[in-house]
Order: sequence, then structure tokens, then C-alpha cells
Amino acid sequence: LSYSVILSVFLGLQPLSFAMRYAIILGAAALVAASPAPQAFDPASLNAVSTAAQGPPVGVGPAQETAYVQGSAQSAAAAAATGVATAQAAKMKRSVDEKNLEARTFWWTWPQKPQPPAPQPPAPQPPQPTPTYGAGYPVITPPASQTTKAPSTTDGVVPSSCTPVSWTNTYAFTSIAACPTAIEVGTYCGFINPDDPCAPQPKGAGTPPKDDTPEGFLNNPEYKNLAVGAKTPTGYQQSFVNLQGATTGGGYISYKTLDSYDVNACSKFCDDSETCTGFNIYIERDPKWNPHQCSCSNPPSIINYKCSIWGQKVTKETATNTGEGRDDFKVVITGSNGYNKGTYTPPTIPSCSKPKDCGNKIHDHPRYCMGQQTFPGPFDPSLCAAFAQKQNEINRIKGMWGAWLSMWGFNKGACVQFQASYLEQASKGFGTHCRLFTNKFAPTEATLDISNGGSSKWGCQKSFTYEVDASASFNWGSSWKN
Repeated sequence: LSYSVILSVFLGLQPLSFAMRYAIILGAAALVAASPAPQAFDPASLNAVSTAAQGPPVGVGPAQETAYVQGSAQSAAAAAATGVATAQAAKMKRSVDEKNLEARTFWWTWPQKPQPPAPQPPAPQPPQPTPTYGAGYPVITPPASQTTKAPSTTDGVVPSSCTPVSWTNTYAFTSIAACPTAIEVGTYCGFINPDDPCAPQPKGAGTPPKDDTPEGFLNNPEYKNLAVGAKTPTGYQQSFVNLQGATTGGGYISYKTLDSYDVNACSKFCDDSETCTGFNIYIERDPKWNPHQCSCSNPPSIINYKCSIWGQKVTKETATNTGEGRDDFKVVITGSNGYNKGTYTPPTIPSCSKPKDCGNKIHDHPRYCMGQQTFPGPFDPSLCAAFAQKQNEINRIKGMWGAWLSMWGFNKGACVQFQASYLEQASKGFGTHCRLFTNKFAPTEATLDISNGGSSKWGCQKSFTYEVDASASFNWGSSWKN
């Protein structure tokens, strides 16, 4: 007897269409409606997300300590799985390869042509952050510890004639035994808030030009020689040299200031990050004191050597941060060099196979897709793993019938493979795009090129698939290390 006859007898039914059989079984299992299958690529849903540039802040301050926090991002990705999800057929023409795959997968089915179920309404998207300079996704600012050591600032000489204008200090103050005077809550003895009008800014390591103007800074041959003469670190490829703009984009991870124009120190900062694929080193002209609401609104300059690290391609198209005006002082940038790792090695993730490279193509198999999400920030395949494993965990807890039925080919209730792709918009990093599949596909079956057509200038920088243990749970989070 054929499997179709056996199943018909078992269910007490006459042979039914695939759609009817599927609906009956799902109804018996009482499963929550699945996440809608992807319809190729929908840029409209992503265009709604704020596209303000991200990157290091102007000057030096508390934002220097902000960084992409992988553990928090993984938890946020896992939280995107909110209910039972299964793979469903979608109303779109399937390729010959996909039909052949169905024939191999469902070789015991009834001979009738499968009919797709009615399309489901789009699932609500979680609120997205509004990116700004100095912000990652997510970001964290560690609280300042109390100490008796004052911060390193400029020479501290702010002319006595420079005074705050129309300003009232609204910060809360407290007293501790170690400090002779009251301090701002959460700070330390001798703390000078760089946000206060006329407050001296953290000391810069560089030497200002004799012509202390924006033009004198940009035309300083010493800065140009530093950038042009820099040697490319081992394992990296130089993407641009001596530009007058710094990298921006959604792939921002963190930054720090350097004691000199040290490309090797910047590359080490990148190497120490689990998600860094490239870095940008540059020279920035900043004010000696805060000119905002200060009677002296165009102070002398200090020079900072900055190093920012990225989980996106660092290209000349991303170097669009050319500075800004701070009252009458003009912040400008020069000597900007960009570098990318010559070889990107995707992370090894708990309960997942080694990744397979899909180039810049995306898998588009709506019949076997049980969900998709895009997480703004640097490229991080571990987010997709957290999403997939949490989804499987929910399915096991709330969809036991679905898991049993998937053994018989009626319903796919477990993710066995996910794809992590890094999206870009207008040549700048955007976020990690995840697709969960109930079947395993070869890299050659990833054929969707989102750079074709349209005016939104979307693209895919890199893409990898991982096979995932369907019995694994997301229980590693911030404790996981690459």
C-alpha cells in the first residue's frame, strides 16, 4: 500500500487536496498561526526604519564608552520569537528547483496539485531604534565609578573672561567623604562635566597647526603624511586613504582615541571585537573647551586621533561624516584611512554547524520559511541563531502536535537551517537579516539578488547559512564567546 492510502485510512478521510489536509491537521494540533513567509525582499518595511547615520560622536566624552553589546543584542533577537511559527506555502510562483525539492520532500503525498493557504496578514514589526552618531544597537554607557582621581583634560587654562551665558546647572549633586566639595551624582572628585559651558575638553594627543583654522587644519601637510605613509596592518586591505570624512553607517560598533596615528593599535582594537570586520582611523579638530552657551564661542583647537571599528564594509562611500559646527567653532576631519579584513571568518555558534558562504545572495524559499527578522546594527550571525533557537524552543513547548506532525511531512515545526545576511542601504551598513527554514538548502540555491532594480539602493554585503540543532535552546547569550 502507498503511504497516501495508509494515511487516508489512519485519518479516516478520503484523499484530500494538500491545502485541505494541511488545514485539518493544523486545526487538530491547535497551532498558533505561522509567521508569514517572505515574499522575496520587501524594502518598504525597512525603509520605514530611521536611516540617520551612526558613528563616533564629535569630540570626546561619555559617548566614547558606548558600544555594541552583543549579549543584549542576542537577547533582543531571541525576544523576536513571540509565538509558535511554522512554514507555510505562499502565493508566489516557485522555481523548478523548489518543485523538485518538494517532490523529494513530500514523496508520500496525494497526487493532487498543492494549493497554498490564504496569505496571512503581516506580522507587526518590533519598534526600531533611532540611530545617531555615537549610537550602536543596542548601546550601553557604563556608570562612572567614584574615585578621587581627576580626569585628564587640556591645560585647564580657560580665560576668566569666558563665562556661561543664560545657563543654569540642573544636575543633581551629592557629597562623599573623599571629596572636599559636592560632586555631580554618579561622578567623582574633581570631575569637570565636559557638557558644561566653557568646560575644558579631554586633552587631545595631536598638535594643532600654526594656522589654527579649519582651512589650516585641512591643509596641514603633516596630517596628510601620517595618512599616506601608514602601512596596512597584516590581514587587512586598505579601502581608502587621506579622506576628509569619517565612516558612518548602521554597522558601527565602538570607537576610542589613540595616543598617536597608530594604525596597528586601531587594527588590534578591531581584532579584539567579536563582530569587527573593518576600521577607520582619522584626525579630528575639536574645541579646547565647550563653546555652547559660552561667551567665548570659538575656542582654540585640540587634535584627536580617533579609531572607530565596524561590522560593515568600510568604504569611501561610507566616509560622509565631515564634521559639524559647534556654535562658532568648526569641527573638521582629515587623514581618514579605511581598512577591511582581507578574510572574514564567520563565528562558530553553539549548537550550530560551520557556516556556508552564500556570497551576496539570499535564500528565497517561502514554502519552507517559518519567519524572518532584520536587526539593525553590525553584522552578527549569532543574532539569527538566538532567534532560531528561541523559535524552536517555543515550538517545542507550545506546539508539540506540530512537532509530531512534522515527522510525517504535514507541517514543518522546527528550524533546521537559518541564513544570516548583512544588508546595506546606499552603500552603508544597515543590519543583520535572518531567515529561518524548515529544510536545508545548498549555497547554490541562494539566488535572490536584492541589488537588482528599484531606487532604494539596497544590497547584501555577505550571507551565510548555518544548520541548527532543532532540539537546542537559546541559553548561552552574553556568556558565549566566539
